[in-house]
Amino acid sequence: MARKGSKRRTTPYKKGDIIYNVGDKQNNFYIIDKGEVQILLGDNQVVLATLGTGDFFGEESLNENQNAAYTIEVLEDSEIIKISYSSLKEMMNKSREISLKILKKLSDKNLEIFNNLLNLKTKSVTPEKIPKTSVDEEEITSEKLSPDIKAYLIIQRSNRIVQLTKITTFLGRRDYTTGFIPDVDLTKEDEEKYISRKHSKITYSDGKFFLSEESGAINGTFLNGTKLNTGVKYELNNEDEATLCHLNIIFKY
Repeated sequence: MARKGSKRRTTPYKKGDIIYNVGDKQNNFYIIDKGEVQILLGDNQVVLATLGTGDFFGEESLNENQNAAYTIEVLEDSEIIKISYSSLKEMMNKSREISLKILKKLSDKNLEIFNNLLNLKTKSVTPEKIPKTSVDEEEITSEKLSPDIKAYLIIQRSNRIVQLTKITTFLGRRDYTTGFIPDVDLTKEDEEKYISRKHSKITYSDGKFFLSEESGAINGTFLNGTKLNTGVKYELNNEDEATLCHLNIIFKY
């Protein structure tokens, strides 16, 4: 759904703009040419999904005169293509490829919304008072490494270099619903959204670094091409290549 080769004009939006609110008449289909938006639900503005470049929203427009099911808020300055219902219908009639891309993207988005709603339901039955020794709190306040210990990750897709500074370092994608942000946030590198929110972690113990896959990581973690067993620590050596689903990361120590 990218604008490759297209002369279709984009509309600029600023961070914080509301493109439309739940209940508004929705007769347009939107493709994100550049930037990021979030889908909000209800008066509490619960975040159901975050969408980036190449993603779309406004599929309610496939039904004429349909009210918007969600509120769409702009997370960062964006350029967005707006397509009328009649134009979208014409595009889909002419191109089977476009129709299939829309179905694929819609499936991915609905899966993310479903998972976030499931997380919300789980949180709603959690006691209000969480013990100070909860796992999440321990993860967030992980002890720092000694400044003498120099270890780095090179994320190959973006060539981003990340220094390891904690004894426990989580790798994954940001979760806008729960507020969890992994120590190494791979949200922008993982455009396909295949990496789990809390996918894997690197720990330091007895002078060595170890890589392990977290429970719930769907698409696998690999070390030098070998798939890891969930929850098992594997020693990391200099120049080792870790692969989170499809994203290659070089470990330097």
